Amino acid sequence: MTRQNFKLLVMSGSPDALNTNASLRHYVGEGFRAAFPEATIAVSSYEDGVRSAQALQPDMTLVFGSIMLDGADFGPIAEVTKRHGRLLGFWLHDDPYEFDMNARIYGMADIVFTNDRASLDFYPPSVPVHHLPLAGSAATHLRPVVTRGGPDLFFCGHRFANRSRFFGDLAPHAKRLGAELCVVGSGWERDAIEGVTPMRLPNAALPDLYASALGVVNIGRDENIANRRFAIRPSTPGPRTFEAAFAGAAQIMLTAGLEILDYFEPDSEILLADDAGDCAEHWQRLLKDRDYSLLLGRNAQRRALAEHGYDARARRIADLVFG
Repeated sequence: MTRQNFKLLVMSGSPDALNTNASLRHYVGEGFRAAFPEATIAVSSYEDGVRSAQALQPDMTLVFGSIMLDGADFGPIAEVTKRHGRLLGFWLHDDPYEFDMNARIYGMADIVFTNDRASLDFYPPSVPVHHLPLAGSAATHLRPVVTRGGPDLFFCGHRFANRSRFFGDLAPHAKRLGAELCVVGSGWERDAIEGVTPMRLPNAALPDLYASALGVVNIGRDENIANRRFAIRPSTPGPRTFEAAFAGAAQIMLTAGLEILDYFEPDSEILLADDAGDCAEHWQRLLKDRDYSLLLGRNAQRRALAEHGYDARARRIADLVFG
C-alpha cells in the first residue's frame, strides 16, 4: 500500500430504512475517488458493510454518519477489521446532538472524525479524534450562477423551535419589504407563518432552489437527541452551508459563533446576522442590488470548490490515516 493506492470502504452507520442521510456516503466515496484515482474505493450500506469488508479487506473501513440507533451494532465490523489487521474509523456527522451515544464506539475506533469543533474537547483523551466538517459535492450541488428568478428569500428545513421563532420574527419584515418569503420543510404548521409551506422537498431539488433564490437563510437547529451529559453547543456549520455555496447561493447565516470565518469571508462570500432584524437588513440590500446576490454566490462557490468539497475532506483523512 502507498499513499495513493490504498483500499477504503465507506459504510453508513445506520440501516438505510432509517437513514435520511444515506446519500451522503456516496459523496464521501466520490470525494475519495476524485482525490485518489489510483485508490480502490467501495461504498456500502450499513447492512452490507461486513460482507463488503470481508470481500475487499480494505486498509480502512470508514463508518460514516449517525451511530446512535439501537439496531446498529459495530462489533461485527470491528471484528473483521481487527482480524485482518486493518483500521476502523468513524466520521460522525451528528455531533453534538447525539454526543452521549458516541461512547459505544470508543473502545473499537482506531480514529474518529467529528463534524463539530466544539465537541472535540469532550472526547476522552484515549480516543484519537480530529475535527472534520462535512462538505459539498460538485457533481450533485454545483450550479451556474447566472440569474435569480426564484424566491426572494428561501429556506428549507425541519421546524425546530428556534427556527419557528426566527421566521415568526422575520415575517413582518417580509411584509414591510413587499418581498416573498419561502420556507418549506417538515413539521411546520400551515398558515402559522406567512410564506411557510409544510412539505418535504427532495434533496435533488435543493441546489436549483439555492441557485435561483435571491437570498438563502442558513439557520441551524437547537434541539438535542442525546446531549445531556455536557450540553455541548455546536460551533461548526452544517453540510447545507457548503452545499448551498456549491450551488452559488447568497447565504444569510444566523451565527452563534465565529467559526464560520474559517470557511467563508463575511460580506464577500456570505452574510452574517444575529437576529431577524439583521437578516432583514441584508435582505433589503439584496432586493436593491440583485447583482450583489450573484457576486456573493460566485465568490462562495469559488471558495467551496477550492476548499470545501469532499475531495478536500478525503485528502485530510488520508493525511491523518496514511501519512
